[in-house]
Amino acid sequence: MQHQQQSHRQTAQVYAQRPSISLQNIPRTISGASASDIPMAEHSPKPPRSFASKALDAATVDMLNQLEKALKDNPFDYYSHNSFIETLHRGLQAHMNPADGSYQDPSSYELLSILLDSFQDMDSKYSLGETLWEYRLSDLKILARNTEERLNVLELFTKATKEEPHSAKLWALFGDYIRHLMLCASDDNPPEQWSAEDREIGKEAFTSQLLIDTLAGGAESVKYNIADSHLVWDRYLQALHDDLEARPHPDKLRQFDKILEERLGLPHATWDNTFSTFSTFTSRFHANDYQTIMQNATHRHRNIKKQYADREEHEFNLNKAIHDGDTAAEYHAMTRYLKWEKKLMGPFSFPLVNALYERATLRFPVSPDIWEDHIEFLIQHNNRAVSLLDVLERATRHCPWSGSLWTHHILTLEAETRSFEEIEAVKHSATETGMLEHTDIEELIKVQIAWCGYLRRKALDSAHSSEDDADIAEVGIRSALELVTETGKKKFGDDWRGDPKYRLERIHIKFWLQRGNVAEARQILDSLVEAQKNSYDFWYRYYIWEMVVWANHAVRDRSNAGHELQTPVMATTVLERALTHLTHLDQPEPLLEMYINHCEQHESVLKVRSAIIERRKLEKILQYRRQKEWEKAQESQAASASEIAPTGDAANAASTGKRKLEEELVEEPVTKKSRAAASDVDVPAAMASVEVVPRGASEAPSALSSAQPQRDREHASIFVRNLPKGVTQTRIRQFFSDVGEVRNVTIKEEEHDVTAHVEFATPEEAQYALMKEVKGFDGVEIKITQGESATLYVTNYPQDADEAYLRKLFGPYGEILEIRLPSLKFASNRRFCYIQYTSAQAATAATGLDGVEVQGRKLIAKISAPDRKKARDDATAEGREVYVWGLDFKVQNKDLKDKFRKFGKIENVKMPKHDPLGKGKSDRNKGFAYVVFAEKDHAEQAVAEMNGLSIHDREIKVQIAEHTKQSDSKPRHIAQLRNTESPGPERAASTPGEASEIPAQPVGLRSTALLDLPDTVNEHQIAKLVEPYGYKKITLMPKNGGATVEFTSVEAVGKANLALEGYEIIPGRKIRTGTVQELKEAKGEWRPKNNFIQPPQINRPTANRGGLRGRGRGKPGLGFHPGASRPAASSSTGAPKSNQDFRSMLLGGKKDEQATNGDNDTEMKDE
Repeated sequence: MQHQQQSHRQTAQVYAQRPSISLQNIPRTISGASASDIPMAEHSPKPPRSFASKALDAATVDMLNQLEKALKDNPFDYYSHNSFIETLHRGLQAHMNPADGSYQDPSSYELLSILLDSFQDMDSKYSLGETLWEYRLSDLKILARNTEERLNVLELFTKATKEEPHSAKLWALFGDYIRHLMLCASDDNPPEQWSAEDREIGKEAFTSQLLIDTLAGGAESVKYNIADSHLVWDRYLQALHDDLEARPHPDKLRQFDKILEERLGLPHATWDNTFSTFSTFTSRFHANDYQTIMQNATHRHRNIKKQYADREEHEFNLNKAIHDGDTAAEYHAMTRYLKWEKKLMGPFSFPLVNALYERATLRFPVSPDIWEDHIEFLIQHNNRAVSLLDVLERATRHCPWSGSLWTHHILTLEAETRSFEEIEAVKHSATETGMLEHTDIEELIKVQIAWCGYLRRKALDSAHSSEDDADIAEVGIRSALELVTETGKKKFGDDWRGDPKYRLERIHIKFWLQRGNVAEARQILDSLVEAQKNSYDFWYRYYIWEMVVWANHAVRDRSNAGHELQTPVMATTVLERALTHLTHLDQPEPLLEMYINHCEQHESVLKVRSAIIERRKLEKILQYRRQKEWEKAQESQAASASEIAPTGDAANAASTGKRKLEEELVEEPVTKKSRAAASDVDVPAAMASVEVVPRGASEAPSALSSAQPQRDREHASIFVRNLPKGVTQTRIRQFFSDVGEVRNVTIKEEEHDVTAHVEFATPEEAQYALMKEVKGFDGVEIKITQGESATLYVTNYPQDADEAYLRKLFGPYGEILEIRLPSLKFASNRRFCYIQYTSAQAATAATGLDGVEVQGRKLIAKISAPDRKKARDDATAEGREVYVWGLDFKVQNKDLKDKFRKFGKIENVKMPKHDPLGKGKSDRNKGFAYVVFAEKDHAEQAVAEMNGLSIHDREIKVQIAEHTKQSDSKPRHIAQLRNTESPGPERAASTPGEASEIPAQPVGLRSTALLDLPDTVNEHQIAKLVEPYGYKKITLMPKNGGATVEFTSVEAVGKANLALEGYEIIPGRKIRTGTVQELKEAKGEWRPKNNFIQPPQINRPTANRGGLRGRGRGKPGLGFHPGASRPAASSSTGAPKSNQDFRSMLLGGKKDEQATNGDNDTEMKDE
């Protein structure tokens, strides 16, 4: 062992003599200069290298030349480095094993020196990763010719397993190489012929104990890797077994027994093989107690196999993607797997989840997102078994361009109270490579924020701070500001105005304020005015800062008794300076209101009076500005409308065909039969934990935008978590009243606290609201996050789907705060909704259902973005979409494609189907379709040649599809649904053989009305409700708040009325039954027309015109209740029927019919 240690020391000395460039040994200075400032002589251009080799063809040589050029242009291009090395490595393999079957000496490879230099160059910038380490070690093993070179390879194996400690593949290769060296040194028939001296040295250096120690370290590192740990453990157990056989000892026997027991207690892919090894071992060494030992082992580990079985599907998906070489599918499978593990994580599951994260970082080493997820997971669980700093060091080696990872590294060092020198070294390792600003200056700013924050806290927040600490902080913060400014101007030119969020400047201001130098802090704020003068956010922060400074003089105490209190003069000055930029300020109204409120609260009477006068002047200026903006928007809208407005017959055809049925186009059923039943939402288990990259946003079609600003709920919302139990909406509104206009508050009660979704009038107000987190809520610490990307836009779901159905379908992806369904009062064919999740991650995961087939239709589920239109609008605007009408109802998509494909590439054919029952089984089209070409010329050619031709013996009309004006397309206020499968009233009302004897029952007797229906319920949901009673037709009247239902018989009316009276159709909403006339006189629930925002209410006196409630225009009186019963109008059959009448009819007592027909012989009685 002494010789072995000496050999390793000698090897280390050899490596120490070699030149090396790494992130850690670059010289550091307090200035924080980046690598971009290093003199260019260090990167002097080199002459082009020749890549000529017998092992490479001309195409490969050309690719190497291109890769070298790419690396000269961008030395930090990770993927070019990777491809360059892989190509050279494959060349070496081809050189050693040529096509003729011979073997060539690897040292004669023409590009060997370039390959070795490339490994070194890559290692100086990034961690090589598992694959490149495997290539490097394999190449060096082959090239090693003496003991010193073999020891060098072992040192590189040690370095590789230190950089990738959880790589089972590298540990297995490490063990195999040591075993190979042992055989070469000691075996009678060695795989390689060594000199006698090398064999003697090898017998001492390459021992079985070295093999066992190496594999023991690997086994400990990968033991929770359920997929690949057997690669190391099988070798480890074999090495222990061989050592036990060669040199038996009771201690070794007990150790082997203990290690086998430990291995059986861990889930892994080859558990059965391990159990078989344990059985063989027990039968040999514990034969007398074999049965007892095996029974006890089986009982202790009965749940281990189940743990692996639970994960087998995820493992299969991962292996399949790896086998197919599909990186995207592998990433998707891995992120789904991680989400599933974390969702089901128990108190003892931490090692398995952490091991899965380690596998993910091995497979995707340059994905900052996976590294950040892993780090956040470790911070959240704070398990001391895993060193967070070790993970951070590996993360920043793999992704040195990620400012977020370096930020975590610096903050973690600070949290663990590491020395200033250690934190400074990490900061300089981050900045001096030049990779941060090369990627994005935002990454550089992130690191500087973490560094400057640390300097400020160390200098001023610590109880052990010194004046030297303050001086270092001042120099460090100034240097950071200079570096960011200089880098920004180099990258973007002299016009770059700095960080728009001025985050480093805010740290600097805080630093001077804490040091008591208010003038210096104010000077920094003044220097920002020119760049930020049109930003309400800046003036708001500046004003608040001045108020904080003034607060020290705002309270009456003994020191100022008898003196007049100072007014916040500087704060007032800030607001007055801001008002001078009113004409270009992004949010002038809140600033003006702030100024008035400030003066009323804090200034003298003269200043208040002056402010009121000033406000009147400024309001006129604002009014003029808004008028000009409105006029400009109107002009833009008019110009746009004149370009796209259809004319003549084409406009009429388009209005009746295209825009009226816009949403029905997404309802086209797929040809493949759905597996899901209408009554049961069967979401595949694999979909329930999907984690995917968010898909492009899409929204429901709408009319042309007006000049009025559109509601932007997605960007103007925040989530507030950890609110105290019992909090009210009113209290939340009060809390955020100083931020801006609170439009809506939704509260969700959690187990221990409350989560609220708060919507503001503008995205800027939502941004400002984030600052309220630091103040807390009624003494409770809260967490405020942006609500952006947390809303899912969903359409093309089954027609009878209600909120409960949607919650069941989308609930597995995360917590749903609310589901917003559109009102059907103004367009009864609308079918889309917005699902508000409590996190963006949940909404992103739910986009996994986009394109999934449910009941014959493919769902559309995308992150909501109201400012985007459907992709089809682009084709229409570009003139690539052709409108075809007059089609025979039997024409299919394939028929149109066959007819039109000769004109050019077809992107899509959209043909709405005639499917009144919404079952997705219809093959009949609606007589029109849309054909989208890839090129406009192709569409025009198709119109010229196809218009007036015949398809299936019917002449068709073809024209370029056009937009229609909003006024041309009238919404459908009433919707009807006929049950074509139900029997007619004659058959339903009679028994076989009696149809000719019993007359048909009048429609009025067979009809009833459902009242107080929510205006989000459609006719298909009603059909699902009344289907058990045999309906014939449903007429939805959302403007009247209900629907009429025509049943097959009077008895069906009675059954339905009894069952549906007071039925709770959605939580908190019960429906009533009544007459058709009563429904016609009713009014639906009020909803604001413009983006769900209620306009200001103006109460006007109205004359009493009589009527049901004694009121004319306007809202109902205070005594009106929507659910109250209303008097029914008289009908031809007399007074309206009561529930008792229907009960009598249901049981056979048809008094009304007998009285009307006059031919009753007997009277049915209740039994």
